Formats: sequence, structure tokens, C-alpha cells
Amino acid sequence: MFLDEIGELDRKLQVKLLRVLDGTPYYRLGGVKKVSVDVRIVAATNQDLEQAVREGRFRGDLYHRLRQIHIRVPPLRERPDDIVPLARFFLRQQRAASGFSEQALGALRAHGWPGNVRELRNAVIQAAVLAPGEIIERVDLPCDLRNLAAALGSAETCNLEGMERRMIRQALAQTEGHHRKAAELLGISRRTLSRKLKHYGVEEVLERCFP
Repeated sequence: MFLDEIGELDRKLQVKLLRVLDGTPYYRLGGVKKVSVDVRIVAATNQDLEQAVREGRFRGDLYHRLRQIHIRVPPLRERPDDIVPLARFFLRQQRAASGFSEQALGALRAHGWPGNVRELRNAVIQAAVLAPGEIIERVDLPCDLRNLAAALGSAETCNLEGMERRMIRQALAQTEGHHRKAAELLGISRRTLSRKLKHYGVEEVLERCFP
């Protein structure tokens, strides 16, 4: 049994679920005979359940019952190599013969995807429905994606300085403007990143993208 968004479960329902997981017999809705559970539970959440336990929003006993095996799936912004394959997969589900232009793929890579895979799927579905041609162009993507890509790509040049500036902007976009994480992606120190931000004026662009 897959329980999605387990962190949103009401406290009263948490008690009932814990009893079921502990093997306590229960009545089905409308039933007259008690039954026992015989399932494996897979639960998912985007919340920090340890923090929720400390704050009293999630029962500690239920948390430890569910956490026998813990698998962390990194957010999409931490695995940018997955963006394009996932986008193409979602597009094939909607329009098998369609594809993306290089500009559209660049816009997808540059986005921070705070909504993770669901946001990517929704963006692709919207583009697939509204695009007039077989090739999805950047202009066919949702407004926030194409505006961000335009801001990050404006005034770039093909020299070394322009490439470095573009890489910094893409790293900041992937980490939603988080300087420390962006520095780690780029393999430089946070102090070096701050110096380059001031030199290239990247902060002004990020203020427009992440107000």
C-alpha cells in the first residue's frame, strides 16, 4: 500500500494508522467483522518528518514504525541531468511525434523546479496542449520558464567571461538562488562566488527571477 504525503496526515488518523500497523484488528467501513492488515507500507513525503516530530505535528512512534528503510530522493534541482529525459518522457505520453527545440531545452535546464517532477510534468503537458507545431519552442513553455530563460540568457557572449557568467546564472537558477549550494555545484568557494556575482552583476538578474 502506497501512502503519499504521509506528513499531511491528521493526528487522529495517525493514531488509527499506527494501530493498524501494530496488527490491531479493525472494521472495514460498513463491515460487521473485524479484519487484520496484511500489507507492506510504502510512504512518501516532501516534509522533514523529524522536524515535524519535534514540533508535535507527527507522532514519533508512527514515524519510527514507518522508517524501517529510508530512501531519500533528491529534488529535481539537485539532479539536472534528469530534467531533459523526464521532459521527453512526459512529452511522448502526450504527443509521441513531438520534440523540443534547443532553446526550450535550455529553458527547462535553467529552471529551479521548486515543484519538482510534478511541476515539470505539468509544464510539459501545458506546452504539448498549447503548442501549434510538432516542435515545442521556448515560447510554448509556461510564462515563468521562458521569462527566466530570457533573463539568464540576455547579453551573453561566446567568450570565456560570457561562458563563466552563464554557468554561474544556471547554477543559481538550479539552486533557486542559494549561494552556498550554487558554489558547491560550480566547485568554488562561496567567497569566490560572491566576488564573481558582484563582478558580473548577476545578482540583479536573480532579483528579477526570484523576487
